[in-house]
Order: sequence, then C-alpha cells, then structure tokens
Amino acid sequence: MALFNLDIDRYYQTKKDEGFELKSVAYLQYPVYCIHSTILDSTPDPLEKLDKAIIKCLLLNNEMSVLDIAQFLSVQKRGVEMRIQQMKFEDLIEGEDKFSITERGKDILINDTEKRFQKRQHNFYLDGIDFQPLSSELYSPKYLNSFFNENEFTYYTNSKGDTISYKPFKPNIVHEPLNKEKVLENIFNIPVIGRESCSIPLGLEKIETIDFTKMSMSILVGLMTKDNKPYREIIDGFSNVGDSDKIRTFESKIKNQISKLELRIDTWKDKNENDKFAFASNWLEIDKKNDEEKLQFITREDLKLALSKLYNVKFSSEEEVINTNFEIGINITEELLLNQKSNTSLLLRNLERGREYHRTSINNGIWVVFISFFTNSSFVQNLLEIKNFLKDATNRNLKINHITEILFRYKNYRQALVLLDEFELLEKMDINQHMHIEEQINE
Repeated sequence: MALFNLDIDRYYQTKKDEGFELKSVAYLQYPVYCIHSTILDSTPDPLEKLDKAIIKCLLLNNEMSVLDIAQFLSVQKRGVEMRIQQMKFEDLIEGEDKFSITERGKDILINDTEKRFQKRQHNFYLDGIDFQPLSSELYSPKYLNSFFNENEFTYYTNSKGDTISYKPFKPNIVHEPLNKEKVLENIFNIPVIGRESCSIPLGLEKIETIDFTKMSMSILVGLMTKDNKPYREIIDGFSNVGDSDKIRTFESKIKNQISKLELRIDTWKDKNENDKFAFASNWLEIDKKNDEEKLQFITREDLKLALSKLYNVKFSSEEEVINTNFEIGINITEELLLNQKSNTSLLLRNLERGREYHRTSINNGIWVVFISFFTNSSFVQNLLEIKNFLKDATNRNLKINHITEILFRYKNYRQALVLLDEFELLEKMDINQHMHIEEQINE
C-alpha cells in the first residue's frame, strides 16, 4: 500500500473553502513504463574540468606520475587514477606509466572540435498509455519509491503463522503494448530546452538498447459535490495539500473513466457465516453506461450493515440511515442513543463535527469515506447542550448547586447524564438534593 502524505483534514477544508464538499477518495494505480536503456550522451561531465587539468599537466610534462599530478592539482590520488582510466576507456589518452594524449583527445579536450560521448545506462519513465516522458518532478524519491513493479512481491505472516505473498502490482488501467519506435520518437521529440523538465540528458545523442519494466503509480481521485452536483478530480496523494499539478497530464487520459467513479459497498459472509463488508469502487464496471448524477450506489441494507459494524449501532427506523446519491451517514435519534450499548461518546463527537472519515483498505479501490452525522431530535440536541455545559462547568470549576440548577431546566437530564456516563455527578446531585430536602424537614 502506498504511504500517502496527504493531510486529509487540510485538503477537506481547502476544498470546502472553494465550495466543494468531499465525500470519498478513490484509489487507482496508473500505468507507467520504466525504460532501461544504454545511451550515448554528450552532456558535459561534471569532472571534465578535472580531465582538462590532467591533460594540461601531461602536455607540460608527460613524465609526471599520477601522484605528481594529484599533488600539483591538490586533489586525491584516487580521483586522478579514476579519471585517467575513464579517459583511456574513451580513447582520449594512452599509455601505462607515461601517458600521452591521442588525436581524438586533442580534438575533444583541447580544440573542442568534437563532442565527447559517454556510453552509459539511463532509466526513462514514461506514461503507460501514450509513452510520453513523465515530468522530472516524478523522479524524486517520494514518487519513485512508491512505484509498484510488476515483479515486486510483499510477504507477510497471517494469523496461522503461514507466510503469504502479496503482489501489489495491480494497475487499474491496462498498459498499452510497448512500441519502441514510438518511445524513441516521443523522447527525441522533446526539444533540448525542455529535456531537463523530463529528466532527459541534455546531450542525449542516441539510444542504443532498450529494455523495460511495467510499473504503476498510485493516484487518488476525490469524489465531491458542488452546488448539489457531482464533481471528481485527481489528487496527488504524495502532496500534503493534494496539489495535483505534477500529475495533471494523467487526468486527460482517463477523464471519461473517472467521471463515472462511484462508491459501493461489497457484503459477504465468511466461513463462519458472519456478515462482512468493505467499501469499494465501481472500477470493474466503469465502462457501463450511467446517465444518473450520483457519487455512490449503495443499498440501504448494505449501508445499515456497514454503519452497524463501524459504530456498533442498532437501527430502529429507516430515518436513522442517511443514504442519498451524494451522502451516507447516520441521523441520530433518541431511540438510537437509548438503544446504544457503547460508543455513545464517539457518536456525539461525530455529531458535533458533522462528519467523520473512515480509512479503508485500498485493495477495493477506495481510500477514504466520509460519513455524515445529523440530528433533528430535540432530546439529542439537549444532550449536546448538557455535554458542552458540563465541559464548561469543569473548566470554570462551578459548584454543584449551580450545576444542579442549570440541569434541572432539562426535562430528561437524568437520561442525559446516564448516556454521558456522568454517574458520579448524578450521585452528587442526588445527595445534594436529598440533603437539602432533609434539612428543610428538620427545620
């Protein structure tokens, strides 16, 4: 699984400020080719200045030893030895103990009448659909380390102690069969002035051999709404803020497909007949015609199962389940809370925020799902008021008499305190109340 750097809350707020409401985030593997090649490159070697300095020393005195040259140039002996071996390999100098410059060496290093070519290995990364070179920004370690290789395996140990192999290379878009002629054409069509932006050597003269590895890059797709209409966009999961400029070219290639992405819920029973669920995307059916504007297609029963598993809730009515073309969630009623055996505080916290996001396994094509929380129950609204009042009372160190006076204004305060697990407070209130009554009777 890719280790994304995306700050979900920050991205959510950024989109909200732009008028969008993020509902879920889908996950795709985009096809990439790594082209392993042998090239002839005339890009100036960073150590060419040292080579020319060594040549000048030899021209002045070809009796100079490697040690003499190193001391004269104030560099390490090993560095001089390596550069001499390289120049001998390129037929720029010759000799063993005494070195002399060749005619080719004079033309390249002294007269500058010929280009200096180096034969070396180089990897090009290309789009797996149209073979266009990827931006050099995608050559940074945080991206390259996240690329999945078709030959890569991950091993893990299951609960039984068995070692299981897992192959993460499962690109959602099929690689186009590699066309070597098209690869060469696309690389050499990049003008010299634009080569650096595609990590193509400036002095690339010839590609002599080509081999390749199929790879895939993890990308995210945000499913969101604006003005009650669906909207989808590619997200760079390796950017904290989701800035997708570096992968913008991918979007045009799969625009039609991502425009149909939807959230689904898969359900099944395990071998023990236990109900299971997983959030998923509709990618396997992405080519089916769909004219309806929606971000999800989920049955009410499947959603009930998922929400009951996530929050340990027992639904008593259909109105408690929010399920529209754009939104899933829970409408918290009095009955739902009274039937709740655990996680009451979690439900109330989510209700105050209005939402919670749930991270999922990306194996099914979904990374994050936002779940809405809502209430139109006066009991639940009063419960939130009491919860917030008690928090404020603690911060202000209010006396029990003051707290009791405020809580008595709520008809169902006892139920509320039980739901909030405020048993100690309830006991103090009872003691304080009954002691006050006893004092009045004694008087």
